Parts: sequence; C-alpha cells; structure tokens
Amino acid sequence: MKYDALIIGSGVGGYSAAIMLARNGLKVGIIEKHLVGGECVNYGCVPSKVFYHISSSLRIVRDYGGNANIEWRNIVEKARDIVDSMRNGLLYLFDNYGIELINGFARIESPRMVKVNGKHLEAKNIIIASGTDPKPLPGHGFDGERIINNRHLYYLEKTPDRVLVIGGGVIGVETANILADLGIETSIIEAAEHILPFMDKDIAATIRSYLKSKGVVVRENCPVEEITVNNGVRFKCRCCKGGEAYDKVFVAIGRKPNTHGMGLENIGVKLDSKGFIIVGKGYRTSIPGIYAVGDVTGGVLLAHKAIIEGILAAKNILGGSERSLDPLIIPKTYFTGLEVASVGYTENDLKKKGIKYVKKRIPLTMLAAVRIKTGKKGFIKILHKPENVDEVLGIHIVAPHASEIIGEYLPLILGKMSFREYAELPVPHLTVSESIREVAEYILGEPIHYFLRK
Repeated sequence: MKYDALIIGSGVGGYSAAIMLARNGLKVGIIEKHLVGGECVNYGCVPSKVFYHISSSLRIVRDYGGNANIEWRNIVEKARDIVDSMRNGLLYLFDNYGIELINGFARIESPRMVKVNGKHLEAKNIIIASGTDPKPLPGHGFDGERIINNRHLYYLEKTPDRVLVIGGGVIGVETANILADLGIETSIIEAAEHILPFMDKDIAATIRSYLKSKGVVVRENCPVEEITVNNGVRFKCRCCKGGEAYDKVFVAIGRKPNTHGMGLENIGVKLDSKGFIIVGKGYRTSIPGIYAVGDVTGGVLLAHKAIIEGILAAKNILGGSERSLDPLIIPKTYFTGLEVASVGYTENDLKKKGIKYVKKRIPLTMLAAVRIKTGKKGFIKILHKPENVDEVLGIHIVAPHASEIIGEYLPLILGKMSFREYAELPVPHLTVSESIREVAEYILGEPIHYFLRK
C-alpha cells in the first residue's frame, strides 16, 4: 500500500496533521498501537479535566459554607463517557476525510517504508507523533494498583483513601489539587527546591500556600530514598523521620519519549540524550521526508503546542514555508484551582540570559470576579524591557480561570497591541478577563480601581 503521508500516533499532534493533509487531497494513513486520540484524549487532558471540573465545583460549594459529595464511580463514568465521545468524534473525522486508520505498532524500516503487523507500507512522507509514556520510579514499575500514574488514576474503581504524589511538577500539583478537593488525604513530595520548579519562586510559593490551605501536605527539597510495597505503600525520604503508609502512590516525575523499538536509530533519525527526537526548521528530523511533532520532540509537553506543530508540519509537506512555532509564544497553563498561566520568559530565564527587565506585580483582589471565585491570593506579574513598557518579555497570571484568559494576553507578547490600546478595550464585566484592562491602566499610571500615590 502506498501513501502520500503516514502518521505514527493518533494523538493531538498526529490527528491534526492527518486532517490537514487529507483535507488538501493527500492519501493519508494514521497508525495507532493503542487508542485513537492518544494520551490527551484517553488519559490526560480530557479525563483529568472532568475530575477537575467536578472537584472544583465541590470546593466552591464548601467555600461558601455548604456541603456536597459525589461518588467516585460517577466521576469515572462521566469521564469515560466524554472520552468515548471524543474518540468517536475523531473516528467520524477520519472516515469523512478518507483517513485510513491502521491499528498496530509501527516500525520504520527505511525513510519511505513502515512495517505494521507484518505488512510494509510505503509513504512519501512520515510524521512521527508517538508521544510519551509516564516515567516510573527507579526500581519500581507501575502495577496499576498501588503504584499508579495518570493512566490508572482516572479509571480506578474505588476512591483512594490516602495518596502520596511523588513529583511536584504540573501533573503532580494538578493531581494533588483534584484529590484534595475530593476530600482525599493527599501529600506531595518534590525533590527540587520548590514545587513547580520551572516557575519563579513567588508563583510556586502562592500555589504551595493554596494547596496547604486545603490540607495538602507539601514537602520540598525532599528526594524519596526508599519505597516498600506490602500492606499499602511505605516510603522514606530525606526530610521524613520514618516511613509513612499510603494506599496509592501517584508517580509524576516526568515523561519518557515513546520511541523504543521504532527503528529510528537504524535509519539515522537523531535523538537527544533523553531519547527525544531532534527536529530542525519545519519539524524535519535528520532524515529527509521524516518529520516529528508533539511531545516526542521534547520541550514543553503541551497539547496545544502539539496541535499547531502537527498543522505546521502538514503545511510544510504541502509546500508552504518552513515554519515552526516560537516556544516563547506558547502559553503554559496549570489547572490548580487557583490557576497559573504564563507566556514568555520567567524571571529566572531573564536572569540566566542577562536580560534586564522591569517587574510589575499587580494584585487582583480589586476584581469582583476574582473574589467571587475565591481567588484572594491572585496576582498578575508583567516583565517588560526597561526602555519600553510595551516590549513585554513575560506574563504570569495566578487567578481563577487563568487558563481561559491567558490567550487574551498573547497580542502583548507578539507586539500586536500596546497597553494603551488594552486600557481602552471594553472587556466584559464581571469577568476575570477584565484583569487585562486593569493591568494596562495600572502600568500606564491611570488605574481606576487602585490608588497610586504620586
């Protein structure tokens, strides 16, 4: 069988590329060894946000003095229903765009030949979008019962009683927040100096305080030294006096590229020291005609990054310009109740690069929408060049619904709008998105809801 393009992996990066190519008349096959939709649809973004939405709703009721509970199995069933509907939606698109779904494991035997289920498939172009797998603890694999990851948690049959989250990155912190809001006793342990180690300390400290306020035990600068699985799971760490028992250990210490056994080394596709595929301009690998997009290429592992990369790689195959996505304009969003969203540089980034900057940190307590949504610790931090306030280097939001509004700040990073223009926008009231006008007014020295001494 011959194809214009074969896509390995049907996650967000893979299916976006496949649809773009098929829409433009190419014969496309998409190879999937497991479930259509990949990690995001089946085990990550979609089911986790079902749990996040429901757990946040319970927390809001409690914040207002009420009481609400829900059966764990009902959340699992809701998540399963939505995941199934998303998968079916993708199958509908594949069918209507004429994309052939090929179930099986793909091994690339040459730059134009892929072997699946003993059959050889020929393609003019190959896009690798095989994603990543959860990284296990050294010496302890995942058993799906005691030591688990995101692929297990959202489909557990029973409510966990006591959960230890190992790893204070995005997945670990988001999971701890969900579990705490569901009333589950939760601890989180991070080996680095602070949770969210890739963020500035002020943001990490705010989220730490927020997690602690809902009963999460947070241990930082505290590597795990020993894990024993018996009647429950016990662990020892540098900052713990003795072993503590949990019925579940949720491991979130990172992701590993899903490239093993694909034959990449044999055909000369270059990998980095961690096994991620190295790509150049236009998402080309070291082998002409082979592209790679999404999490398998490393960097920030985000679905919205993978979607655009898949589209751009497809456009490059179709004969467009050799475009790639600028990492600095990719928003990062953390669904942590009091959410975090950022785009551009952090303060740590700028200090390491020796770039001078001015910091403006504006509390958001003046916004009624933030207070209503119990975001009293919220703030926005703007980093800009000293010589020009409109040359914005970084934007960092800590607020309810920060994930929903960070996109409105992109024109600032892109230099497409000035603070003066933002200050005169009739942003809808009563919303957290009003923060963008309030911030602009503040930075221009013309705030309405702040008093600035002259």
